[in-house]
Amino acid sequence: MLTTFFRRKPDQNEVVQSLPKYSIARSGKDLLNTSERQALIRKIKRLFSITEEVWANHYLYAIEQFAELVQEVPASEIHHHSKAGGLIDHTLEALHAGIRIAQGYVLPPNSEPEHIASASDRWRFGAFIAILAHDIGKIVTDIEVVYRERGGEFQHWHPWYGNIPVEAEYSYRYKKRASNAKIAKSLHEKAAMSLLPRLLTRKAAQWVFEDTELLAQLFSTVTHSTFGGQAIAEIVRTADSASVAKNLGADTGIRTDHSSAVPLHEKLIVSLRKLINDGDLKRNKPGAAIWVTETDTWVVSKATMEAVRVQLLNEGHKGIPKNIVRLFEVLREHDLLIPNSEGDSVWTAEINDFAKNWQQKLTFLRFKNEIIWPTSNPDTFDGEVLPVDKAGNVIKSDPEESENATQTQQPVVDKNAEVLNQKIDDDKPLIQPPKELPEAKAEYEVLQVKQRQPEVKLPTTKSLSNLTAKQTQVQIPEDAQSSVHASTGVSSSEAKNLWKHSRRVQEDLLVQNDFVAWLLKGISRRNIRVNESKAPVHILENHVALVTPAIFNLYLDKNSLKKRLYEKRAGDKKVYTLLQKELESLDIHQRGSNGQNIVRMSVEGQRSQSELRVYLLNRECFPSLVNFSANKAMTIHL
Repeated sequence: MLTTFFRRKPDQNEVVQSLPKYSIARSGKDLLNTSERQALIRKIKRLFSITEEVWANHYLYAIEQFAELVQEVPASEIHHHSKAGGLIDHTLEALHAGIRIAQGYVLPPNSEPEHIASASDRWRFGAFIAILAHDIGKIVTDIEVVYRERGGEFQHWHPWYGNIPVEAEYSYRYKKRASNAKIAKSLHEKAAMSLLPRLLTRKAAQWVFEDTELLAQLFSTVTHSTFGGQAIAEIVRTADSASVAKNLGADTGIRTDHSSAVPLHEKLIVSLRKLINDGDLKRNKPGAAIWVTETDTWVVSKATMEAVRVQLLNEGHKGIPKNIVRLFEVLREHDLLIPNSEGDSVWTAEINDFAKNWQQKLTFLRFKNEIIWPTSNPDTFDGEVLPVDKAGNVIKSDPEESENATQTQQPVVDKNAEVLNQKIDDDKPLIQPPKELPEAKAEYEVLQVKQRQPEVKLPTTKSLSNLTAKQTQVQIPEDAQSSVHASTGVSSSEAKNLWKHSRRVQEDLLVQNDFVAWLLKGISRRNIRVNESKAPVHILENHVALVTPAIFNLYLDKNSLKKRLYEKRAGDKKVYTLLQKELESLDIHQRGSNGQNIVRMSVEGQRSQSELRVYLLNRECFPSLVNFSANKAMTIHL
């Protein structure tokens, strides 16, 4: 017994080296054969009133097929359930939460009692499959996998052509983000549909196809379509959020042991990584919030941390300090920031983009790259970031001093996940030898903005108290936008010529959106004022301009029931921002020159000039407005 007590503990390096270099593919049944997963599956089973045979043949079959398909990949690279096996764990948690949530719904909705009795089991099975498939598309578009069978060579695996052979060695990594954020962010949502048949037996598929309404909601939910998901989509969305919040240490309404709580500094870093990885913070270009050099990541200070705070609140975290400076201190106290020469958190630095002949001075938080990019190598800025003092003089930093300024410890992570997701050069192929999104805009405190040749002086931005509470996004201040667009405007027809990829959607599809239906009905009945003083809608030659937030607040005032529903979902955000987000998802509005959703429009009157903030919708989408004359007094500033 004493010899056991005094036995030398293995060195950490020995433990890491003893772990297998590659994962081994296993059957779905084996992957689910852990005490935690089996306990969760038993809880899920108890939520259905079905026979043992039906459960085994169709429900458990679907879960095992899912597990064997995704193997031990994580649910996300740097956010929730990011360790090995995270996608299975997240999906099982979402299944358990979702089926419980579904019990609070009358399914099918808006049906006669006799139909509900005969169809409710089918609809709950539809919700079950939708939850199971909601993240499955990630293995098609987001993750690159190679495998080799015994004695063979590594080859690429694609889930469309079968599972990874059982007992084969495999390795995975996350792909680099595509340059188009909008496509990259939603691609896995569309790809999920291609794997849906893998989860269904022939009998189960026939059963679902007997109900057209269920089929429509299932398909719309799995593909994250703007329209049609309705009850099934609500169940999946709520279940997904519950699992994410639980994993990230947010308040789920269930008391847990205090030791399982995620510390605040780790929440801040994980949230910041997510905002950057999802493209919600622009990087390495004029107006960006993130600037990456060879060794450090410079993060525009106040507005970025405000975005992190909003992100955490939206996920359900409690106890997040309102004071942004306190968040700086938390990061510095845990040695996650590089302090400036005075030992404080915030740096002042000058950005020089020589290619674009552009310069800007901002306040930053400074991180070592490995803190923000633990599993990948980011693209670096092709320019320079120069720290300056209060007088504007460049600070000459000693490389050794900078290296020792902080310990670059990362938040506690799972050791197995660290080995399985080793830092890989993203530019090298995974087999040896066999971009950035139209990001959301960043609002920040601009200390000085200069354009070289000619020099243009711009005023400072609005204070952060005016920050738009848009989920996980912050807006670029108009003051820091291009001086050319600030001083000149264009007509509706000229603006349309600049709209290279305008999208036309049939009006009968658009009116399935409650807000659009209310808008068109109000215009046709003259309940909504158009093309007059203080009107919330202006019809131009090629656009329908919606004044924000006036038109959205008007909708909420006229629809009290909808307003209460939005208020429940809004949390700390302004309620109308949820309507804005829904409108933006239709993708029928023209964006500004810097990618902003809301643009300026000036109104020339006889005695004065006023300015509006508007969404510019494509008028071609609304043939019912063809008889309205165009307002010629409007000038658009993109």
